[in-house]
Amino acid sequence: MADTPLAQRSPQRMQYEVVPTPAALGAEIRGIDITKVGDETFRSLHDVWLANVMLIFRGQSVSAEDLVRLVKRFGKPVSSSGLHERDMKERAQSQVLKLPPEVTMVSNIKENGKSVGILGDGEIVWHSDFSFKEAPTAARMLIAKEIPPQELGGSTFFLNCYAAYDALTAEQKKRYTGKTIKQGNIVDTAMKLRPGASLEVDIRTVPGPSHPIISTHPETGANSLFLGRRHSAYVNGLSLEESEAMLDELWAHCTQERFVYEHKWSVGDVVIWDNRCTVHRRDAFNSDARRVLFAAQVEGHKPYEAPDALKRPAHPRSALNS
Repeated sequence: MADTPLAQRSPQRMQYEVVPTPAALGAEIRGIDITKVGDETFRSLHDVWLANVMLIFRGQSVSAEDLVRLVKRFGKPVSSSGLHERDMKERAQSQVLKLPPEVTMVSNIKENGKSVGILGDGEIVWHSDFSFKEAPTAARMLIAKEIPPQELGGSTFFLNCYAAYDALTAEQKKRYTGKTIKQGNIVDTAMKLRPGASLEVDIRTVPGPSHPIISTHPETGANSLFLGRRHSAYVNGLSLEESEAMLDELWAHCTQERFVYEHKWSVGDVVIWDNRCTVHRRDAFNSDARRVLFAAQVEGHKPYEAPDALKRPAHPRSALNS
């Protein structure tokens, strides 16, 4: 647990303005060029980030190289290819744009019939990034380079899993404490089958890490629900029917609108969220529109439930405290 409780910290906010969103998470940071942030300002921004779960910077001019420098301030960068443990040369970005390995292009654009980036233009379902790894990523960020008009779709929705946990009853918390969810890696977040995977399997026998439903944040000390992703998931120790019922119950609770922030993208937006205590999804958008975002992330930790988790105070951005 952090030495000083997050709610008691008083970060020096330097020469920028913090404007919390009216939703359950997120704050817009105004009056700052994110490429020219000094160490002291970054430390204060980091505390603001922990307190608000997600930060939004608008009107920024951030190159791929700038993004690499930024992501390194949050921790050790990890490439998408490293996380997937497979060669990503089939993505044309490495040949077309020569992006640094720390940067992944999220796009529907094709060059010579090959996808330049990942995730296309379809719907992306609720998930936390790389929950199928033993140590999912921590800080995650997207930089908007080309964005279609908002009326063509493509909003990204972020969900505060601290608030979802804090809204549980004491009885529900007792039911979930000590339970873990195995995260298989059968389909991706666009609901496409992974190479070599099959839907005709018993999820109980599928390899994958197990993460606690109640997850204690290593920096804030507060608890959140860690659900990862609904598909290819199994609550360990239960029958398939019991597992499915509990997962349905958890996801129905967690995905209530009161826990959600919708981000409507504009060129120059930088969004940085804490993947350890959020899930997110994306609406589909018009396939004729061009959309390009740069993504980067840092190494995380293996999720855990603290021995005194049920006695921990709520996160300051909990919906119950708003």
